[in-house]
Amino acid sequence: MLSLLPQLNEKKTASKVRFYLRHDFDKVLLALGKSPDYVKSYVKSPVITGMPKGTGIGNPLENKLIKQIDRTSELEVVIDLVHLALKRLEQLNPEGAELLYRCYIHQVSPELVADTIYRSPSYVHNKLQLACCQFASCLADVSHNQIDLRVWKVY
Repeated sequence: MLSLLPQLNEKKTASKVRFYLRHDFDKVLLALGKSPDYVKSYVKSPVITGMPKGTGIGNPLENKLIKQIDRTSELEVVIDLVHLALKRLEQLNPEGAELLYRCYIHQVSPELVADTIYRSPSYVHNKLQLACCQFASCLADVSHNQIDLRVWKVY
C-alpha cells in the first residue's frame, strides 16, 4: 500500500537524537559552563541590561565582548528549545522523558538504568527509541523546524 504521508525512520531518527544530545547539546552546555542538571531545574541566568548604547569605533575588545554575548544568547536559545521539547515530551510520555534525560543528557548507560528500574535492557532500549522519535518531533515543533532531527523513509 502506498502511503501519502511520509513515514519516520525510527532507528535513524533515534540515532540522530542520541548523537545530538550526547555530543552537540553537550558542547552547548559546556560552552555555557552549565551542568546537565541545569536543563532539568532550568534556572535562567540574569539578563544583561547595562550594555553600552554608543557604537564602538575600532575597539576590538568591545567587538569581541559583543560577539561573545551574541554567541551566548544563541546558545541559551538552544537550551530553551531543548527544555521546551523535554517539557512537551514529559507531558506526552513521562517515562520516556525521564529515560531520555538520564541516558542521553546525564549519560548513564541504558543497561544501568534498566538495572535500577528492574526492567530488561531491551525494554529500556525500546522505550528510549520511542522517546527519541517523540523528542525529535517536539524539538522540530518548538523550533519551527530549525532543529529537525527526524529522518524520513524514502521510497
